[in-house]
Amino acid sequence: MKSMRKAINHLPISNSSNKDEKPEPIPCNICGKDRPQLFIDIPLIGERWVSAACQCHVEEQEQWKEDQKQLEKNRKIQKILRLSSSMEELQSYTWDNIKIRPGMESAYKEVKEAVANFKERGKIGVLLFGQSGNGKSHLTAAGANDLLKQGYSVIFLTEKDLLSRFRETDHFDNEERFFEIMNACLEADLLVWDDLLSSQKLDKKEKDWIFQVINGRERANKPIWFTSNLTVSEFKTSKYAKVLDDKERTWWRIIGNNNCVYNRASNYRQLLAISRIEGVPIEKLEDV
Repeated sequence: MKSMRKAINHLPISNSSNKDEKPEPIPCNICGKDRPQLFIDIPLIGERWVSAACQCHVEEQEQWKEDQKQLEKNRKIQKILRLSSSMEELQSYTWDNIKIRPGMESAYKEVKEAVANFKERGKIGVLLFGQSGNGKSHLTAAGANDLLKQGYSVIFLTEKDLLSRFRETDHFDNEERFFEIMNACLEADLLVWDDLLSSQKLDKKEKDWIFQVINGRERANKPIWFTSNLTVSEFKTSKYAKVLDDKERTWWRIIGNNNCVYNRASNYRQLLAISRIEGVPIEKLEDV
């Protein structure tokens, strides 16, 4: 009753108690259209004509509530991940400063498509694999930064960083902190998982943490973008599937929920070193 009175007090109420004496409409101060008029029975007042809120005002209020929820979610995630040592560098990776080198075309196309159709793809993510230093992290970071600008919440972590965060909570027996980090990984619109399988020896707890994140995001219909230094042979034979768990359930969830693309580009860092030593432009080395 109290909330009803409060709501009614914010609506213009006419003095007319006659249903046939409809008052002049009041224009909406947002869109200019006439506000809907309702003849209702108001507690302690009686039947009256009331100018209800315009639909555009209702939609504006709903959008404001959704924006506040999104801001609060982003604040929580940033609070948990603000100590990430690589975030500043990753935030500098954009589509404007990436160079699409020979062999990167398919990977570039896949990430651009994942950004353009982010909502429609649901849990379908990306797995870019190929040799170290060939632009996989730059591609996923550029796509993630694009989504951040659009208002999505994004977490970018290397596998080692992710596991060290969980390990720290386990070491100090901090269950509350563990669930904060786990929930952030599950609630973010996008999780970018850099360097998948960089940890070749995982203990039982680490395997369980990895499964919880991957399985939890699958259930929530949210994607993960992976990068990995797997070779084509290692990928085709699922060589490291049992590293993640003995039954390979984690590996096949990753494969089933992602578009897997081999980045054929060469190691840019290696080419850069050779270029400096030999005094030859990188472009010429890539043509060899």
